[in-house]
Amino acid sequence: MTTRKWASDSFWESYDQNRITSILTTVDDEGRETKQQLTVSRFDPEGNPNPDFQEILDQVGEEKISENTTARNERKVKERELQHQKKLEREKADKLQRLFEYKIEAFEIDSIKNSKNRALKSKLRKAKNIVEVNIFSMMIVMEEMNNESSAD
Repeated sequence: MTTRKWASDSFWESYDQNRITSILTTVDDEGRETKQQLTVSRFDPEGNPNPDFQEILDQVGEEKISENTTARNERKVKERELQHQKKLEREKADKLQRLFEYKIEAFEIDSIKNSKNRALKSKLRKAKNIVEVNIFSMMIVMEEMNNESSAD
């Protein structure tokens, strides 16, 4: 005789409580176990009551299904918040990496590399964004150009 057991962590798939998602475990006469996740509607397409839906209600109970649904929804909200935080952290890390690479490129410019102005080079190293890197790079380059023209 085949036995059927619905998982105790079943939850409402719809707010109107007309669909339940659950895992059905069946064991056949030879002891083979099969598990499948199913979403079961209260009524079949012809509008007749679905016996599987009632079987879940009998085995798990409406109150337990509602508790599971609330817990699942809270867990999903936390997961989305965590994913959002991870995304923001990744974006921040990427931005810092781009800034670091941009600074390296700036220091490869001969005028900046050979500049003796330690104060401006320090500000360039400490720049917090690309705009600051551009400003300090321009200041250094302009100073070097002025030094070259006064040496002529």
